Amino acid sequence: MTTQTLDNLNFVPGALRSLIRAVQGIDFWLLGATAFLIMVGLNVLHFSQHTQGYFEKQLQYMWAGLFLMVVIARIPYKLWTNKYMVSFLYLLNLALLVAVMVKGHSAQGAQRWLALGPITLQPSEVAKPIVIFSLAAWLRRFPINGFFDIFKILLILGPPAVLVFKQPDLGTSLTFGAVFLGLSYWAGATVTDILVLVSPLISLILNAVNIEWWHYFLVALGLVLLLFWRRLDFKVWLRLLLIVAIVAANYGFGHARPHLWGVLKEYQQKRLTSFVNPYDDPRGSGYHILQSLIAIGSGGFAGAGLGHGNQAQGAFIPERHTDFIFAVIGEELGFKICGLVVLAYLVICLRALFIAHQSRGDPAGAAIAIGLMCMFLFHSFINIGMTIGIMPVAGVPLPFLSYGGTALIVDLVSIGLLQSIYYYNPREKKDDLWG
Repeated sequence: MTTQTLDNLNFVPGALRSLIRAVQGIDFWLLGATAFLIMVGLNVLHFSQHTQGYFEKQLQYMWAGLFLMVVIARIPYKLWTNKYMVSFLYLLNLALLVAVMVKGHSAQGAQRWLALGPITLQPSEVAKPIVIFSLAAWLRRFPINGFFDIFKILLILGPPAVLVFKQPDLGTSLTFGAVFLGLSYWAGATVTDILVLVSPLISLILNAVNIEWWHYFLVALGLVLLLFWRRLDFKVWLRLLLIVAIVAANYGFGHARPHLWGVLKEYQQKRLTSFVNPYDDPRGSGYHILQSLIAIGSGGFAGAGLGHGNQAQGAFIPERHTDFIFAVIGEELGFKICGLVVLAYLVICLRALFIAHQSRGDPAGAAIAIGLMCMFLFHSFINIGMTIGIMPVAGVPLPFLSYGGTALIVDLVSIGLLQSIYYYNPREKKDDLWG
């Protein structure tokens, strides 16, 4: 029911009309999934015997985040992609990332936190939505019409990504990569374009795992590009030259793997390799994954009950309130709640995708929604994957569940942004995809 229709219904009491207007344009699927995840996270923190004080702090962060979410939800989202606003936010973001390298304080080998009076801020978390705003503003004016247009986006993404990587914060750097690939595809890049972009990473992995597989991949890459890649965009000789250059670059990346590997910190190297066979170093680099697997496996369908998990309450699970909180959920609440948690993330990502489709008339709004969807999808997939041993331990928090003030507030602000896009792009009847 539209606002105009409500105004014509004189028999509807004024208070009721005001209430309907207040809730009009709210995506309740999105809010419901978010509320469920926050509730689960707070309950796990509240019943943990080794996280005293974290519950109270997380509760404070939640109220601050909810306030900002409500405010952001009613601010026109186009404000954040205004050329003056987005330029200011981008430069402020770079200044904060430089400041944290100069005056930030360290924890567990990473310098990621910046004290601003009584507030402790993690600029790398704030950088995520700001980078998405910046990319959305660019793509609104300059959509991807050719392969080389993709690399212009890297000029925007590069500086904050490098500064975050130097902290070091590998997880957030990889998040930027996921957002970059998702937005590139949404803005006009082809599937083969994405293959070209990720092929060096595939070459690095295959070269480390199996040299023969890597050689097969190089041959397959060349054939796929020859058959499907930008057949109408380049002259035949130029296209062949580019394909040869791409395959040669992948060959070079594979052979440069030992040198590129040295760029990572020692703990990052162990995190990226330990998941393949954690039993090689069960008391060292594989300890996190093994304890997580034991916890989730022992939880069964119903779980041991909040506060009664042997692995969690016995402090066997490292970082059980942050990176490995999903393992605590698996042990104490069981498979049934873990399944609902995964379903809640699926709802958030699908709603973000549908909101992007609904706002496709405004490229900036659609791009923000896609960027946020990629952020939530990447975080949830990597975090849950590393707790069950199918992904490397990348230090990525689980949205709404992991303890952390800046991360929780940024996640809630992101939900507010999705609500704003939904509110200011009301769906037409024919676009009623879900809800």
